[in-house]
This record gives sequence, structure tokens and C-alpha cells, in this order.
Amino acid sequence: MQSFEIELGGRNIIVEHGKMAKQANGAALVRYGDTVVLVTATASSAPREGVDFSL
Repeated sequence: MQSFEIELGGRNIIVEHGKMAKQANGAALVRYGDTVVLVTATASSAPREGVDFSL
């Protein structure tokens, strides 16, 4: 697992990525003080009929 740290507002933001949420194409665990957020993203190279919609 890789991680990096940035100071913001006198506290550290820690971002970890690598060995979590294996079913997603990308994932990161972000920590800021007592707050922890798991962010995931998925993608497909081909649209599926009837599922996709424009925003």
C-alpha cells in the first residue's frame, strides 16, 4: 500500500491507495483527523445498453 501526507489547517491529510476495494478500478482511503473516507471509482470501456444516461 502506498501513502502520502499533506499538512492542511495545522492537521495532516493522509491518502492511502493500493490494496483495498479490489473490485473497483481505483480506490483511496483519506484520513483527516478523526474523519476517514473511502473513495472508489469504476469504469467500463463499453457502454451497456439501457443502463447509461447522460448528465
